Amino acid sequence: MFDNEVFIEQLIIKANPDLDDNAIDLMTEEIEPMIFDRVMTNIANKFTDEQAEKFMELVEKRAPEKDIYDYLDKTIPNYEQFMANVYDEFETMYLKEYKKEE
Repeated sequence: MFDNEVFIEQLIIKANPDLDDNAIDLMTEEIEPMIFDRVMTNIANKFTDEQAEKFMELVEKRAPEKDIYDYLDKTIPNYEQFMANVYDEFETMYLKEYKKEE
């Protein structure tokens, strides 16, 4: 399973190693919804309509995180690699955009 908090903090530090903790916290709040949207979009694109419906049922009934993870692992081939690719693509995109802003 992926730890968003660690991923985001490391991403921010890669982009700008000189930030203080307050700036990292502010940027984390900004990035969290972006990575969530990216992950959910990529997951949704892998599902059939039936799989998406089952996934939404789990989410809506607030199933334990382990149950949701198990469902994703069972439903999406090579789930761990799939997620690693999603995070890698996000990191590449973020760092590229960050460099443009400098």
